Amino acid sequence: MQQIDQRQFLETDTLLNKFQGQAVLVTYDGIKQLKITKIGRYEIYSADDSLYKVDIVFCLTPEAANNLGDALRVNKKLEAEKLRTDKDPQKRPLIIGKRPMRKLAQKNVKVTLRNGHILYGIPIEYNKYNFTMNVNNQVVLVYRHAVYQFEIVTIKRG
Repeated sequence: MQQIDQRQFLETDTLLNKFQGQAVLVTYDGIKQLKITKIGRYEIYSADDSLYKVDIVFCLTPEAANNLGDALRVNKKLEAEKLRTDKDPQKRPLIIGKRPMRKLAQKNVKVTLRNGHILYGIPIEYNKYNFTMNVNNQVVLVYRHAVYQFEIVTIKRG
């Protein structure tokens, strides 16, 4: 049985258990749909491919990808900047509006990602490297290295 590093528990539990290995990975280079077979410290593996985690922005199930609706938007201006995450953690820019995750958990937030995608939802679980969000009643795993900005937002009800 694969030894799970404690820092990988949330990621492994989400991708292998909750998603049953079937995942849509939104990367800086496009969208990849695959069956995840193993999660390493720096890579995610499928039967015929591997991806560096630093290239992944967020992950969700194929069903969730079809059900995000207007909870997923794109900031075209930021998208055009083609920002990426530096492989060296010391060279990564600070997140705008960063607060401790414990202060964002269970609140409505707007998370703008470095590739221009914007997710509206509620952070559920988190660790130093990633967090899960309820986005339009779908679970999304977001990599913290890909976050550009956090904002707490007010949801207007009908």
